[in-house]
Amino acid sequence: MISKRPPEAADRAVPGHWEGDLSLGLGSSAIGTLVERTTCFNLLLHLPRMPDYGRYARIKNGPTLAGHGADAVRDAITLAC
Repeated sequence: MISKRPPEAADRAVPGHWEGDLSLGLGSSAIGTLVERTTCFNLLLHLPRMPDYGRYARIKNGPTLAGHGADAVRDAITLAC
């Protein structure tokens, strides 16, 4: 939770604290952003659809195959860094 982050992250004095966000577009397209809070350096994360997207009927609370679930974001961050 944001309220539990260390004080040095709030005042942006120490580099190395990153903030992430997710923007959803039309048709469940998505892009992730990572911003380093001291320098405002930005990374954009390409979030393509997962391989099985559209192959099966959607299942409520099933896997997020549109490309913006935890697995897709983790993979995109790993590739970017």
